[in-house]
Amino acid sequence: MRLFSALFVLFLIVSCKPIEPLAPSQRVLEKPIENPITSSVAIPIEIDLKKQLKQVESSLPKSFDGKEEQCEGISFAYKFIREPIDFTLKTNELYYEVAGKFELKLNYCPKCHELWDGGTCTIPRVYASCGVGEPMRRVKVGYSTSVDINSNYKFQSKTELKKFEMLDPCKITVFSYDATSEVKKQVKGQLVKLEDEIDKQIQSIDLKSMLADVWKELQQPIALDSYGFMYLFPKSMAFSQPRFSNDKVSIDLNLGVAPIVSTNKQVIKETSLPKLEEYKKKKGFDLSIDINASYDSLSSILNKQMKGKVLDLKGKKIIVTQLGIDGTQDNKMLFKMSFEGAKKGTVYLTGIPQIDTLKQVLYMDQLDFDLETKSVLLKSAKWLFNERILQEIKKNAVFEMTPMLEDSRKMISEQLSTNLSEDISMKGNIEVVKIKTVYLSERSIVVRAQLSGDLKLKMK
Repeated sequence: MRLFSALFVLFLIVSCKPIEPLAPSQRVLEKPIENPITSSVAIPIEIDLKKQLKQVESSLPKSFDGKEEQCEGISFAYKFIREPIDFTLKTNELYYEVAGKFELKLNYCPKCHELWDGGTCTIPRVYASCGVGEPMRRVKVGYSTSVDINSNYKFQSKTELKKFEMLDPCKITVFSYDATSEVKKQVKGQLVKLEDEIDKQIQSIDLKSMLADVWKELQQPIALDSYGFMYLFPKSMAFSQPRFSNDKVSIDLNLGVAPIVSTNKQVIKETSLPKLEEYKKKKGFDLSIDINASYDSLSSILNKQMKGKVLDLKGKKIIVTQLGIDGTQDNKMLFKMSFEGAKKGTVYLTGIPQIDTLKQVLYMDQLDFDLETKSVLLKSAKWLFNERILQEIKKNAVFEMTPMLEDSRKMISEQLSTNLSEDISMKGNIEVVKIKTVYLSERSIVVRAQLSGDLKLKMK
């Protein structure tokens, strides 16, 4: 009888003893090292040319003159003065008109005879003029300049005189002579010579230094708040043909980048401008980024859904008091569940996180009890070794990632819209963020997402 009583008391003690398996050891597999994929980012660049065009205008000659003297016939001397150039930038060329004015002095000799001084008019010369002692005669001149970028990051230009219109004719009534065609011939010749000077000045615009500054700034880290830093790591460049509007030139830049996101600042070795590659029209960008979702935040969601849930396990009921993510074991996520009711204690479970790329949700696959937990349950409470627990946790361990992705989209868009330097500003817009895959770290699940959007650069 005493033996029976002792065994009964021992049974009660054992049956009431909480389930407390040893906590699984924490092990984190190193995240696979992936060579960053080089992506092509299409970036429209807008360069304000006001300052440069002003320098071009001020460097060009403001006036020029010429003359032609002969003993017999008409001799003349002229002076041409231009107004400031009115640059009008069209789609694929610079077009600009120049208002000008001229004065003309003429003299006429019908017949010369040869003497030791080289010739003398047989009668007194007749002198006349246009625009002398009266308003100078008006002229309207138009030029077009086609512009491209050569392999040395310089503007390559070709200027042509497109328009020459004399608004005021020059007719000499005193000897019935219309000098308009001769003036046009002489002045136009000087204006054609000006084409080379215009090209020289446009090609002297220091585009390379501007782009070198852009290249340098694109190599600097972009702070992403709690996510760390984004590094674009630019690799290559290609440019479209420049387009013009008002005082600005627009260029589509194809930028080859191999971006990464790091929680810590990286030591970077700055590179110089690469050799220009052949341009191929592209749009926007498509980049990868790693976003961290902490186990604490996921545990909070999971615990809110499971705490207080009553599970009926073969007629015995337990109440979930706590459920959270306890860490990682290799490529599996560890769950810790505490409970009370018909039995009190703690169990550990493991599951492999997976992504439903269509629904953009995180869920658990291959959910099972940890080996140590299995061993304890089989020895002391086999009824707890129940599929119902796994089903409930699996059903509730589904995390809607859209809110986190939307927060990330807004934050990254804001961080990409910044001033890279005093003269360079960048504006970014992330349109879509989609999950591609997940990794486990010591304190968070790392979601690798694909970003789609666009970037724009403005340069002064």
